[in-house]
Amino acid sequence: MRTVSTVCSQPVVFTAPAFRAFCAFLVILSCLAFTPATTLAQSGSYGVAVVLDGGELFVGEPNTSFREGSVYIYERSASRWAEVQRLTAPNASRADGFGTVLAKHGATLVAGQRGGPLHVFEKGATSGWRHVGMVSGPGTAGLEPECNHRGYCGTDFGLTLALNEDWLLAGSSERVHAYRRGADGSFTYHSAFQHSSATPEDRFGATLLLVDGRALVGAPDWDDTSAGLQNVGRVTEFRLLDDTWTETGVLPFFSESAASFGSALSMENGQLLVGAPGAHGTRGAVYSFTRQTGQAREGRRDEPWAPERIIQLPDGQPGDLFGSSVAHAAEAIWVGAPTLRGNETGSAFVLGRNADGSLDTPERIQLTGTVERDAFGSTIVVEGPQVVVSAPGMHHQAGALSAYAPNEEPQRMLSPPDVLGALTGEERQCVDGKIGPFDCDEVELLSFLPNDYLRAPENARGVRVNDNWGWTDPDTGREYALIARTDGVSFVDVTDPLSPVLIGDLPKPWGTPPSPIWRDIKTFRNHAYIVADGAGDHGLQIFDLTRLRGVTEPPALFEPDVHYTGIASSHNVIINEDTGFAYTIDRPTCGGGLYMMDINNPLDPVFVGCAKGGNHGTHDTQCVTYTGPDQRYTGHELCLNSNGAEFEIMDVTDKAHPVSLSTASSPAAAYIHQGWLSDDQRYFYQNDEADVLRGNVDRTRTLIWDLADLEDPILVNEFMGSMPASAHNLYIKDGFMYQANYRYGMHVLDISDPVHPVEVGSFDTTPYLDGPGFSGAWSTYPFFESGTVIVTSKREGMFLLRGKKKTEL
Repeated sequence: MRTVSTVCSQPVVFTAPAFRAFCAFLVILSCLAFTPATTLAQSGSYGVAVVLDGGELFVGEPNTSFREGSVYIYERSASRWAEVQRLTAPNASRADGFGTVLAKHGATLVAGQRGGPLHVFEKGATSGWRHVGMVSGPGTAGLEPECNHRGYCGTDFGLTLALNEDWLLAGSSERVHAYRRGADGSFTYHSAFQHSSATPEDRFGATLLLVDGRALVGAPDWDDTSAGLQNVGRVTEFRLLDDTWTETGVLPFFSESAASFGSALSMENGQLLVGAPGAHGTRGAVYSFTRQTGQAREGRRDEPWAPERIIQLPDGQPGDLFGSSVAHAAEAIWVGAPTLRGNETGSAFVLGRNADGSLDTPERIQLTGTVERDAFGSTIVVEGPQVVVSAPGMHHQAGALSAYAPNEEPQRMLSPPDVLGALTGEERQCVDGKIGPFDCDEVELLSFLPNDYLRAPENARGVRVNDNWGWTDPDTGREYALIARTDGVSFVDVTDPLSPVLIGDLPKPWGTPPSPIWRDIKTFRNHAYIVADGAGDHGLQIFDLTRLRGVTEPPALFEPDVHYTGIASSHNVIINEDTGFAYTIDRPTCGGGLYMMDINNPLDPVFVGCAKGGNHGTHDTQCVTYTGPDQRYTGHELCLNSNGAEFEIMDVTDKAHPVSLSTASSPAAAYIHQGWLSDDQRYFYQNDEADVLRGNVDRTRTLIWDLADLEDPILVNEFMGSMPASAHNLYIKDGFMYQANYRYGMHVLDISDPVHPVEVGSFDTTPYLDGPGFSGAWSTYPFFESGTVIVTSKREGMFLLRGKKKTEL
């Protein structure tokens, strides 16, 4: 068997034996009413749930930001899949979580909605699929999404479904809830069942297989306490005996810590395949079992399962996660290996089955043209000659599917970009506290470009923005916004702020993963300096901004002028334009301190030393040539470091011997994040990113430090803002402070009285989100002479704003 595939450009080519195997595929997974475990994701996750049955493909997309959760229905037409219907929940609303899980049997489809209920659809003879009812009893609401320490939350929940003619089963981490279908087609709660020693941590019910009157239930996080091993996983079988779902066996498995046995299930003709992606040091494996007919053990009411073989990759590597999905075919087995190792995209493997029961060497199918940690192979569904493989990580976790059929080019399947509509062409006044859907106060909206406008259309889906900076061409006076994305930088001409124009795109270095959220840009002598955190060997990109003048057919696709690799990932880049020194936050070389470079020759950075700050390193800094009131340090080069737990002032004049002048902290500090000096360098204004989220304060707090004595900074006020917003970046120009406060957008403070600021304007970039948290407005740039202020908001895009009274704001 030979398989050649590249999804982006090449057809799949099968030799004769492979074609024979491919065309003989049986209906698997979906016809067995097995819905694979869903994958946590931050955004759209098109393909979180996939069912292929009866010549129709059903694809769930629950985790939207700006439209309703959806189930897309496709049919084959002219050798391609074409959308024929989109289902939404009754009374659908934006981001309602509909489509999280799916199960289908015959003319019945059940679709989950985050938080419940389950929706039941029936297909009419001519009218397509229509909503006919809901199931809202035990086990239909799933689990609350989990959030990590930075507040980013997965939005799929621990619910799986299995459906046949008579039963609907819903798994909910500790037990499986059974609903029986009545004569009228509605489902009535029957009972719950679980393994005798199941705990909520087991994820019992994470996978379900319902076939031949049996329910096979996976618990991939089960701990083998007798052996002292964690996350071994197990699969338990239940049968309906005397109207009771009764445990009839546990599959034998050689216990291995972190194997996650039971993460995927598929059964055909008495053979059961069980995925264990964590087995063998995360190389992964698939375990094959057969039912031993006629060998029932004493005291059991069913035949036992016997191990048949272990399927592994001959050249498997740690992190492959082989066995995350598995699918039967008549003469082949498909196995997913959606590795997140390094920059790899994941794989699907096809193993031909021979008449003697042996398996051919695995043939690998991969995506090409992407290094986005696509998790390709997370789900595989098959019907007849049709195979569909999910890639939930593609396009920055927006998700994608790849469809395969013999002698056809693969088809990549996507949902439309999930964005707000652009607002350009006219200035929009703040009237009665609103501009369209956005709350405002004394701020005008000049224009808004959603994220999909900031990237070439074919690559825009799922893109998020984060930081920004600006550049004014000294020869032409044109103003440009430099917008950091998860996968590169957009250069936007904002000279006419009512009609901004995307001039070009500088992608991240090839072969590096997209930064989850952190990219940073600063400028010096008509050059942009770009770093990214959590981005592998990203290094420092240097781009000559005068190249923007020559673009005649925008948007252009750029390469950097220099890719400096003396650093890898870096959280920030800071530049003192007076001295020509750049500072990045570097862990490998400088232990989380400042990596100092001489960039007076802009295209030839020269490393000059490290400046280690604080006990845990530096998060952000501002470096200046000092002209403030403490005359002992006039003319010295100082860096004002925000170090998480503390504020530090460091003298870096002598790059070989940096000196920490002082450290201080604030009351109830959570994460001292970033700050900026007043124009006279007397005061330093600083934010705490996590204090509201942790409950240390109830509104946005701005720390005001008096630096009259650099060796003893005094916290003279804690200004409390008007909203319970988490704070991010702030910058100061001409006596006004422009704060990016995440879910409450931009706030403008008048600091003419430096110790007692007054809030004088605001613009909320996230009309659908409130409360503390780390989505929304990331940064501002208020330094254009025109008065245009850039605000980047992560899921929304780029806003160009201006105060109603330009002389005041």
